[in-house]
Amino acid sequence: MFARKLKALGYPSISNFDHSDQKKIQELVIWLEDQKIRHYKIEDRAALRKTSDISSWQRAFSKYLDDLSCPHSDRTNSPVTTDWLLGLAVRLVYGENPQRYRKCTKQTNSASKGVAPSSNPLDSLDFDDEAMKAGITTLATLLQIPPHHDHKEVLKVDICSHSVYSKLSSLRCLVLLVDYVTEEAVKILRLLHIQNLRQLQSQINEALVIVQNVTANPKTDQRLGKIGR
Repeated sequence: MFARKLKALGYPSISNFDHSDQKKIQELVIWLEDQKIRHYKIEDRAALRKTSDISSWQRAFSKYLDDLSCPHSDRTNSPVTTDWLLGLAVRLVYGENPQRYRKCTKQTNSASKGVAPSSNPLDSLDFDDEAMKAGITTLATLLQIPPHHDHKEVLKVDICSHSVYSKLSSLRCLVLLVDYVTEEAVKILRLLHIQNLRQLQSQINEALVIVQNVTANPKTDQRLGKIGR
C-alpha cells in the first residue's frame, strides 16, 4: 500500500519493505528523517538510531511524531501513521521544486489532437500524483473525514460538502450570535443616548425657569435710589 509513495521518494529498499517488520519500519523512519524530512539536527537524531531497544525507540518515535505535529492520535508504527509520514515527506520534496513534478499530460494530449486546452484549472490536475494524494489526506484530516483506501472517494461532493457544510453551519451560528449581541448593544447605547438628551433638556428647562423668575420679579435695592430732591 506504500509502494507508490516509496517509489516517488526514491526509497532504495522498496522490494523487501515489510510494514509488519519492526526493523524495516525503523530503517524507513531513519531514512526519511535523514534524506527527506530533516526536522531534527543531525545530533538530535541519535534516539531514532538506537533501534536495539524497542521500547526506547518507540518513545523516541512517539516524540518525533509529536514534534512533527502529526494529527493522528496513534503514536505507534501503524499503517495510518506510516502513510502520514510518507505523505509528509512527499509534500516536503514536492515543495522544494514543484515545477519539476508538475505534470501537464492532459494539456499535451489535447494539443496533439488539435483540441484547445481547457480553461478550467481542474482539468490539468493529476489526481494520481503522490503530492495530490498527500494533499487529499491532509484535507481529510482537517475535515475529520474517515480515511479511505481510494483517495478519490474523499473528494466526492456528498462527503466533502457535508463536512464543510456542518463546519460552516457552526460558523454561521457564531456570526449570527455576534450580530445579535452587536444589535442589542447598539439598542442599549441608543437608549442611553436618549436618556442623556432628556436629562440635558431637563437641566436646560430648569435654567430657563430660574432666569425667567429673576427677570420677571427683580428685587430693588433701596440704598441705591434717591427720594426727593
